[in-house]
Amino acid sequence: MLNVLKYIEEQPATITYDLYIPITIEFGSWDRAKEPAIYWRTGDFKRSLLEIGMGKATGIIRSITLTLSEKVFKTRKPYFNRKNLMADRGTPVFQVEGFKDQPYLDEKTDLYVNIGNKNIWIAFSENQISSFIEDDHIGFALDAKNNLCGILISGVLEHDRKKLEKALG
Repeated sequence: MLNVLKYIEEQPATITYDLYIPITIEFGSWDRAKEPAIYWRTGDFKRSLLEIGMGKATGIIRSITLTLSEKVFKTRKPYFNRKNLMADRGTPVFQVEGFKDQPYLDEKTDLYVNIGNKNIWIAFSENQISSFIEDDHIGFALDAKNNLCGILISGVLEHDRKKLEKALG
């Protein structure tokens, strides 16, 4: 699992929905020559793939890319109850020591995408969610050990939702 060590001040996020690469999210701006990215990838690697990029030295999140997902659901009810969760605003910083100079770390999990009216929930862990970090329109759901369990994208416009449904449909 990808573990969150801490969070820093929020960075602006740019979200792109596309028919070929359904979701691409980029955080802030950084010089890739000064700090290359490393990637944590999850899914079954045949019919589902999510990639999270982070700074190799700092562990600061740089990107999220949903390439494909076979398990897509359309739901209008909440995915989990955020009412009693500890929620902080910021940008997550991930533990990167486990990468051992590899450009990516693959972890096979079940990957689910739930498309709501104005939200998208991407889940890759069954662990109980105990806290939440929000950066712009992106939420990071964490378990009790600060492992990343899922990602919530809020404020999705109708035309973007329809494009995503078509891309993943």
